[in-house]
Amino acid sequence: MSFQIVFWSIAAVAVLIVLPIVRIWGIVDHLRTRASERPGSGGISAGIGAAMLEINRLVARPSVEHQIDAEHATLAREDDSGTG
Repeated sequence: MSFQIVFWSIAAVAVLIVLPIVRIWGIVDHLRTRASERPGSGGISAGIGAAMLEINRLVARPSVEHQIDAEHATLAREDDSGTG
């Protein structure tokens, strides 16, 4: 047998037998474990908690008007200008 026949035979076995087994094994493992137990995933409750924290951060941030008022705490009065 030539090297090319051996190579294509091994490739065919890998694609037709090994690949479907690995795919089915991965799907079954994915469906058997809870989302909160999977690595890199916190589950739906962690996602909801992160979204609530982000909303809280956006709501609690001072607006541009508040920042300007804080920088210029006292406004000049009309009689401070020296005219009039």
